Amino acid sequence: MKKITPLYLMLISSVCFAQQYTYMDFGSSTDQTSGNWNNIVTVTDEETGITVADMIDFTGASTGVTLTVNDPFHGANVGGTTSPSGSLPFPSSSTVDSFFGEDAIFSGVLQPTGGFILTGLDPTKYYSFSIFASRVGAGDNRQTQYTLTGLTSQIVNLNPSNNTANVAEVLNLQPNASGEITLVAQPGPSNTSPFGFYYLGAIEMIKSDTTLSSGDFNLGQMLSVYPNPVAERFEVNMNIESVSKVSINLYDINGRLVSNLYDGNPSSGNFKYVFERTSVSNLASGVYFLKVKADSQSQTIKLILE
Repeated sequence: MKKITPLYLMLISSVCFAQQYTYMDFGSSTDQTSGNWNNIVTVTDEETGITVADMIDFTGASTGVTLTVNDPFHGANVGGTTSPSGSLPFPSSSTVDSFFGEDAIFSGVLQPTGGFILTGLDPTKYYSFSIFASRVGAGDNRQTQYTLTGLTSQIVNLNPSNNTANVAEVLNLQPNASGEITLVAQPGPSNTSPFGFYYLGAIEMIKSDTTLSSGDFNLGQMLSVYPNPVAERFEVNMNIESVSKVSINLYDINGRLVSNLYDGNPSSGNFKYVFERTSVSNLASGVYFLKVKADSQSQTIKLILE
């Protein structure tokens, strides 16, 4: 049986466990994100029961996880940023729209909280969340508080007002015994909006076998790759203890295959692959995923191309 171990080098950060990335876009049916994203859309105000069954991960594979809106929001807002930071894993189609609510009557509606439940999660795994929301043109603080509850609870806050780069992070939350995690959004303690507006725009969810640190979460590193972020080139280093078929594929943020970078049968020992940016034409700056597969084992790393 083949075994792959990262080759630890100076300035290389390595993590030796599998991770699964799942992306969610909350908002309008007219601003959905294409590719391997899960679009949670509302077409009427105060719509409840919105369900996305068996969500897919960034490769299009089944996760077995179902999302259900069990606490309705007011509706969808389309006033988010169209120019999110390139360091975020969220394309503009996911940042321009959001779900929103309020804690004072607005247009005849009052929804002081809004939220959803995830079911079908693995109680033995850890789930980490990067939450984004944006409302451009806001002159007040529209801080939103997110409470995520599984086996335990974590509370985080984010100000969506004119936001283009900030996220709220929840790390290493385990589901309850029934395999469930809930999210509740509401105005945060620093919210100064007269209507108490709050928002939920997009989420990156990472499932992992062991706990992540904040650095692991931001970079998503699973292989020995240096440097990351990437300017013109990066190296992948592994130690292969037996002969294996190895493939290295580059995907964009929507899960579309950009390029098959390597496909071969390297000899056992130290394996090194060097990527030159010029080898792939018209490769724009942004977030990408590098998927390395060796026989039946695969690992994925999130790359930031500057």
